[in-house]
Amino acid sequence: MKLSKNRSNDYSKEALKSRIEQLSKLSGYSLDYLSNSGIDPNLTKGNIENIIGFSQVPVGIVGPLKINGEHAKGDFWVPLSTTEGALVASYNRGARAITLSGGANVIVTRDIIQRAPYFVLENVFKAKAFAGWFEQNFETLKGIAESTTSHGKLEGYRAFIQGKIVYIRLDYFTGDAMGMNMITKATHEICCYIKKQFPIKRYAIESNMAVDKKPSAINTILGRGKSVTVETLFKERVISRFLRTTAQEIDLAYKQQVTGSQLAGVLGSNGHVANGVAAIFLACGQDMANISESCVGYVYTEAIGNDLYVSLYLPSLIVGTVGGGVSLPTQRECLSIIDCYGSGKAKKFAEVVAATVLAGEISLAASIVAGDFVTAHEKFGRNRPDSKK
Repeated sequence: MKLSKNRSNDYSKEALKSRIEQLSKLSGYSLDYLSNSGIDPNLTKGNIENIIGFSQVPVGIVGPLKINGEHAKGDFWVPLSTTEGALVASYNRGARAITLSGGANVIVTRDIIQRAPYFVLENVFKAKAFAGWFEQNFETLKGIAESTTSHGKLEGYRAFIQGKIVYIRLDYFTGDAMGMNMITKATHEICCYIKKQFPIKRYAIESNMAVDKKPSAINTILGRGKSVTVETLFKERVISRFLRTTAQEIDLAYKQQVTGSQLAGVLGSNGHVANGVAAIFLACGQDMANISESCVGYVYTEAIGNDLYVSLYLPSLIVGTVGGGVSLPTQRECLSIIDCYGSGKAKKFAEVVAATVLAGEISLAASIVAGDFVTAHEKFGRNRPDSKK
């Protein structure tokens, strides 16, 4: 079977309907919900190919979440898209605990994203010479890269020599866009210039050292995307009343769980950062594959008297508020709820994500310590559809 195509407009409702009918016949199953959406498929040009409909995932709301950031300030209602019962309820409890404790303090510490081409030379001596040439000509290469975009900046680089191969990890600033298409074009022009100016044997535009869409030690150490850190001092009265435990119990449990993570070889130390990141990414039109690196997080806890200090560090949070999928109708609406759609909002969005993830961390930790982890999932996490329908 050849998939139906509409040569005049493959994003029209007619093209979508034709493919749905084909697949319905092939599968023997009516595909009513996929094609039943109020969103015009023409709006998805540049986001998807061979479109057959829209995946409609539930969206819940968490808040108010008080954030004291450099860019995000005030009380926020945060949309989370998920099919996991109890998740929104847990994050909502964590948001309440943060708000009643005075809010989450957040800062963005780094804002760079990478492409990492490699270049093959004749031998190690030529490789060293090339690395030196690259350093001497960096300003020229920077100008070439920045001539391809009005928003991106080539901030710096790091060179790694492996025998006759030189890996160049380029650091870009991409404004409010996630920016991979932007920096890929810029890096391509750099590589073309190098090929004309230096006797390399061959090159590739990406060496897998960026490291894009994979958790890695280098992204944790050097940062990728937005590096964000958030803290809250949870008050004793809040811990006792809403988390139903003590600062000492949570602190002890976290330290013991960190050891468990080390024994397991986990990159990062956290309870479930991926849950919060995935739910916000899905609601707000982020690239879902970037969850793999964005979910690396490090939690630190410290009992201070009967209060509990908790901080979270996200070294490689990949987010954007322009481009990609953020302008699709429901994604734009979700970003607009937190006033994070459009130019000048990417760092604000990163701070909202970090504060929200912290809410999920404290709620999960308290749930495990207090012994209500199972009962909460039994109450909220069991899908009991009406069998008569």
